[in-house]
Amino acid sequence: MKELTKDLKALILLLAGLSVLLITYWGATDGLEFVLKDREAETPGFIDTTNPNELLPDLLPLPPRDLRVTVEGGTPLLRFSTTYYNKGRGPVELRFDDESTNLQVDIDRQVMQRIYLKDGGYRDVAVGTFLWHQEHLHYHFSDFIEYDLEVVDAPPRGDISGSLVKSTFCVRDVSRVTLENPNISEEAVYDICAKRLQGVSVGWGDTYYYDYPGQALDISDLASGTYRLSFHANPAGRIEEIHYDNNTSSTLFRLDMENKTIEVLEEWPAETPYVEHIHLDDPFGL
Repeated sequence: MKELTKDLKALILLLAGLSVLLITYWGATDGLEFVLKDREAETPGFIDTTNPNELLPDLLPLPPRDLRVTVEGGTPLLRFSTTYYNKGRGPVELRFDDESTNLQVDIDRQVMQRIYLKDGGYRDVAVGTFLWHQEHLHYHFSDFIEYDLEVVDAPPRGDISGSLVKSTFCVRDVSRVTLENPNISEEAVYDICAKRLQGVSVGWGDTYYYDYPGQALDISDLASGTYRLSFHANPAGRIEEIHYDNNTSSTLFRLDMENKTIEVLEEWPAETPYVEHIHLDDPFGL
């Protein structure tokens, strides 16, 4: 009986010790959770450190939209629409440099970004080249958006490293974007795809529909599965902007190669502004 009493006492002491440990643990984790939440709340958002006198643009791509599979010439293609927009302080304005303006030959012409100033002046900076685009019959700004198709959950088949494509664009105001921004232009300023001057106004976007030339990726080697298509605007950072961390968007989708169908699973960012396509009837300013 004495031995039983000793064992019972030992058990009581053990349970008491465990209780203290549990109370200490939960108290510590609750405190840790509180600290983490507090730190999370204190984490600052993006802070604009650019010169406020410079009316810089800020480019953001919408997630890939209108995804579909078409078969053209026996080749299955992933088609999609691309829209990027400007929510900055001033336009993205691209101009031929003066030295190449009067040359009467088709060459890769150097492009200058014109950055306007609040005091009425401006400065120009070299940002790349205009390339002649035969399918569209006008000049495009080179490597303006990068398309990246990657496997998420699909059988390994073929090599899709070639699905990282740098796309050229004729830059113009096509789509009106609903934004809370005092710098918005109510009307399109760059409404045609001009040879010497191109741009995107604040509160406007440029849209290339899925049925435009070049809006497709060859998916012949892909199996059915889950993939992600990402857009990277201004991938080389040559165009001066307010913010570069918001230049990426993506769409997660399930591809059915047998039935040539696509199911969109997720868009990122999930919340995007309302976009109204205004000038799609004359996409290339011809």
